[in-house]
Amino acid sequence: MFKITGLITLLLVFSVSYSQDKTLDSLKIFLRNPKVHDTTKLSTLGTIMDSKYTENNPQYYYVNNLIGALAQKNLKKQNNPILRETYTSWLATYYNVLAIEYGHKKEAVKGLAAIDKSIALYKSIKYDDDAYYQIITKGSFYSLINKNEKAISCLFTALQYFEKDKNKNNGEIAYALSILGNIYSSIGDHKKSIEYNKKVIAYHKASDSHVNYQKDHLMSVAYANIANSYLNLKNYPASASYSEKALALAKKTGDKINISLILSKLAFAKLAQNKYDEAESLLKEALSLSTDERAIAQANLMLGNLYQQKKESQKAEYYAYQALATGKKTNDLELQKKVYSLLYWIFNETKNFEKALEIYKSHDKILDSIKANTTQNILKQQQLKYDFEKKELNYKLATEKKNASKNNWLIALSGVLIVLVLGVYFYYRNNKQRQAISVLEKNQIKQKLLITQMNPHFIFNSIVNIRGLISDKKDNEAIDYLNKFSSLTRQILENSNENYISLSEEVAMIQNYLSIQQLLYSNKFSFTITVEKTIDAESIFLPPMLTQPFIENAIKHGLSDTTTNGKVDIRFYVKEDKLFFEVADNGKGFDTVQKSNHHKSLAMSITKERLVNYTKNEDFVLQTDNIVDQDTNIVGAKVIFEIPYIYEN
Repeated sequence: MFKITGLITLLLVFSVSYSQDKTLDSLKIFLRNPKVHDTTKLSTLGTIMDSKYTENNPQYYYVNNLIGALAQKNLKKQNNPILRETYTSWLATYYNVLAIEYGHKKEAVKGLAAIDKSIALYKSIKYDDDAYYQIITKGSFYSLINKNEKAISCLFTALQYFEKDKNKNNGEIAYALSILGNIYSSIGDHKKSIEYNKKVIAYHKASDSHVNYQKDHLMSVAYANIANSYLNLKNYPASASYSEKALALAKKTGDKINISLILSKLAFAKLAQNKYDEAESLLKEALSLSTDERAIAQANLMLGNLYQQKKESQKAEYYAYQALATGKKTNDLELQKKVYSLLYWIFNETKNFEKALEIYKSHDKILDSIKANTTQNILKQQQLKYDFEKKELNYKLATEKKNASKNNWLIALSGVLIVLVLGVYFYYRNNKQRQAISVLEKNQIKQKLLITQMNPHFIFNSIVNIRGLISDKKDNEAIDYLNKFSSLTRQILENSNENYISLSEEVAMIQNYLSIQQLLYSNKFSFTITVEKTIDAESIFLPPMLTQPFIENAIKHGLSDTTTNGKVDIRFYVKEDKLFFEVADNGKGFDTVQKSNHHKSLAMSITKERLVNYTKNEDFVLQTDNIVDQDTNIVGAKVIFEIPYIYEN
């Protein structure tokens, strides 16, 4: 009885502590109490995190780190099955929230890794509801990096699971629908986004799976998303109406950052209706509440626009420079571009042409920086990684060879009396070091393969194409191409140190690679990628980048005589429990000379050596055949080989 009463009292103390901003001190004292079991500590931390904080509050993630550390500590101990299940569940929860934290930092790749850990932990203890909930979150991360097909696949997989019992799973269904709404908004289908967000609100109203605090927060976000879609549709009265609904709920939760962002959204709708006084009042309220630099900058920029429309140039200039200061502090180039555009019009209207020209030049510099920034970062990151790994590898090789040389010298000077003992010893040691050198040299070959995958010629051609699209004013195509090029570069850099990656990641990399090749070859070919339905692409893991040289060969050589209507078909399938890869083209096929020299390129030689190392089969064979029609005319070529893989359940 004392323990229960003590816990209730403790929670009451926490409630007071939050209002006095003394939460962390109270938590530290509580966690040091040896009389409270660790499962009770975890439950209390979880209750505090969910009931007192939102995802916008840094304290939310501080408490989550405490949960993760406590769960991991206990999982290292020998526990009974029930306790192990409990601690595994809490560790899975920790990785889920960690992924959300990465999401706020725009680190989608790290977020996906954390989500995969969470899913694996939940599946290991058969918590299917929680595992599928994390699959929804995984979909949200794919949407952040414009992998909308993957995102939608995750979301509908989860929806299919949760819709088996709609009454029980309202909250989960609403979560998936809200992400679908965001995806449709991002691709400009705002009517569809509104439709999904209205469904989200209906599910939340019918749900009792969340405490009121969470439900109010989630509904506020949904209302705000609808308001934003109406803004894009220029239906300003509807946008204002939904912003007011979002604001009422946000004020109930007390989330100041969310309140500030909604106030700015509402002010935008009022400003579009020329309701300057209302807009001004809302924006100043937003500034007084927010501590978030992004929200403050947005409010300042909007105030600058408001005063410019009211012809109050001095005030407009003041707030524009406030926004510009934040933009420079946070290195937000898009914000700086908007501010410079506003300042240009302000100085033009006030006839300060000298200042307007200065601002115009600054605006042009920002535009150039925005265009060059992404490409420069990609190339710099790749070059730094390559230089580092090259230096490290050369150092290790030099050290090993130097040691081997010393050992040979010692063997030569060994006396006759100890030759039988020391000779055998040094011979054994020398062999070991030669094996180490051999392993390092194979790693060096692997690095050469990676260099071949993204060689400077390919990068240069990609940048030239991007520049051409920008020069032709094809901004959307340039952005799409740059996203794919950035994604492919990131994938190769991330996978360079991995022995195995999932089949789904390999397919994504192939898709990006082929999309870029289409542009390089002026869309002279189309492609398909097929994964047999019986294959679980998320659970099968294979060595990275084994397939790329053969795909490149099909395009570069197979379709060399083709100018239009080329075709590359890629297929992954399982036969007798073996995973096979096939690439086929409708090009000129192999002749006798081509077949004999088919594997002589650097990339293919390296790949074959990797396959031999993975399979431990020196007689590993690649099947290369011509494709013929009914009249035995050659209409293409195909390459097939078995891929070593690991199945992770």
